[in-house]
Amino acid sequence: MKRPNGTEIRALFILSIIVPVGLVTSFRLTGILKEPPKVERITLEPVTLTLSRPTETIAITNKSVQNEWTQESALITANIDILSYHEGWADSPFYGYDGLTFKTYVNASVVRGYLSTVKISFHPVDAKAAVFVSEERWDLHLENATLISLHYWGANETDAYIKANALDSSCSVGSYIFWILLDENIQSHELQITAEVIHISEASSGIITIPIRLRIIPPEAG
Repeated sequence: MKRPNGTEIRALFILSIIVPVGLVTSFRLTGILKEPPKVERITLEPVTLTLSRPTETIAITNKSVQNEWTQESALITANIDILSYHEGWADSPFYGYDGLTFKTYVNASVVRGYLSTVKISFHPVDAKAAVFVSEERWDLHLENATLISLHYWGANETDAYIKANALDSSCSVGSYIFWILLDENIQSHELQITAEVIHISEASSGIITIPIRLRIIPPEAG
């Protein structure tokens, strides 16, 4: 049997590359092999809610903020409802510190394609604050969604977050949040809340990021 020489080996090597590439190109042109969906990243401008810090424990009503992304075939909203302020509250998770309690939730609905995951992150900007996400099942809100992971504690260098799988073309994810303030009513604080929703369709995939900022300022500054 004749052994191939160097020229023949090089020719075979080139053909081994050209033929598969040509087949892939042909399959894509004929529609047999579809192009992977394009990933579109959309980040909204943040919406800010500023509160003057109370000097006593009170219920807070009619204080809420919403940021939303909408198009013809999709609607995603991130929502914050302020519930109460606690002054020197002894119970968990405040343990004698002041803090704000609020509810956060993301509602998402699409007509084309499906929702993949929903993640809500909480980042205290300054070192004199922390955030706690309730992991109690009666506080978690999961509609057409299942929990993937929950990191319940966040500080200046670590985010707290909720992450869930969406089970349908519409879902809702949320929980009760405790923002713990570690100073003596003398400085401003900011908490960054970021909702990230992944939407997948045949034509494209979208990562939609929706930010909200909560600010609380000292009583005399309000």
